[in-house]
Amino acid sequence: MAQYWSIARMLMDRRVTAVPRRVLGELIRRGRRRIPRELEQSLGRLIPGLKGIQFVQRWLAGERITRHAGQWVINSFLPPFPGRAYDRMFENLLSGRRLSPVSAFLAVTAECPYRCWHCSFKNREPGELDTGEWKRAITELHSLGASIIGFTGGEPCTRADLPELVEAAAGGGASTILFSSGAALTPALLASLKAAGLWSVCISLDHPDPAEHDRLRGVPGCFARAAQALRQASALGFYTMVGAVGTRSLVDDRLLPALHRVARECGAHELRIVEPMPCGLLAQDPGEVLLDERRIRALRDFHVQTNRAGTPPKVCAFNQIESPELFGCGAGTQHLFIDARGEVCPCDFTAMSFGNVTRIPLPEIWTGMSEAMGNPRRHCFIHRHHALLLQHSQGRFPLAPEASLQVCRAAGREELPDYFQQMLGSGSR
Repeated sequence: MAQYWSIARMLMDRRVTAVPRRVLGELIRRGRRRIPRELEQSLGRLIPGLKGIQFVQRWLAGERITRHAGQWVINSFLPPFPGRAYDRMFENLLSGRRLSPVSAFLAVTAECPYRCWHCSFKNREPGELDTGEWKRAITELHSLGASIIGFTGGEPCTRADLPELVEAAAGGGASTILFSSGAALTPALLASLKAAGLWSVCISLDHPDPAEHDRLRGVPGCFARAAQALRQASALGFYTMVGAVGTRSLVDDRLLPALHRVARECGAHELRIVEPMPCGLLAQDPGEVLLDERRIRALRDFHVQTNRAGTPPKVCAFNQIESPELFGCGAGTQHLFIDARGEVCPCDFTAMSFGNVTRIPLPEIWTGMSEAMGNPRRHCFIHRHHALLLQHSQGRFPLAPEASLQVCRAAGREELPDYFQQMLGSGSR
């Protein structure tokens, strides 16, 4: 019932609905549908209809809507609202582009003092952009309408110009997230990032036991540093997250509730879980660590049940948000990734380049990549097609653009995830 009234409050807040209503009116005039019919009908009214509230409630049945710094937050896949980044998501529907990126993550460096067992960024071609090159890329992301810009690596806190890059991203209207191991994240740097406009800090914690976390990350004491950084970030008013790799051990040994408890004790607002990915250090022989359907279902159930229980922090498991029943995989169609040398890839884990931002305008790369990747998919691209990437890689990552196109052709298309089928009223490809 509390969730129902939160949704009703959101839909009756003009700051939340004004831009969607304006965009909806224009789309109707153009004869285009870009949101599901029940939501369209509700937003078309001055006071939202019961069916519209019920539709949103069904969509958010496994989520926990919270308030942070005067805004609503569903999870870190979407920008907080009301706000510029949220409005931008809807305004993108009028851009004339087939697709626009909701989010973009930038690996601003390959440098990292840790030796994590699962690192998805290892074994890529070396190189690093300077401050001016990154700021140009960020400006182009604004022109594409990216609502969320995340800074990752490597360890992004090793870059002295990180606050300057965050300021460029936040100042242009994007919600900004820092993904860090906690290494080099000092109180002084946190204060500088807060002043630069950073919205959220996500710190890696892979196990509730400090010794096991330190072993997995390859450096003694890194659990304590991560926990301290989380508490400091929370005290400064950031939307804080624990980022975890959902291993077989966490599922089989029933350690997820303990990890959730640690996240709460560290002041986190969200526990963000991604399963092991067949890339980076796990690219060659991932079979022993990837999750099977039973374990994936266990992660999804943990996401839903914990959020429904209402005990903080909320849980955001990738394989729930990106499930066929919800939004599916948006690699290259809803999301993009730029690595440390400027290669533009569909996502952090899919090491296929479609061009380099230092040589080709980003909007041109995005158009080619989104057309090659097709529509949002029902299944994770890298999980389903990692063998294809190995076949075309010649031992080098990311794949060159021509090889990336070959992989896309071989992978083919998929039916749309359920959300987009509801939007279009069909099972369109």
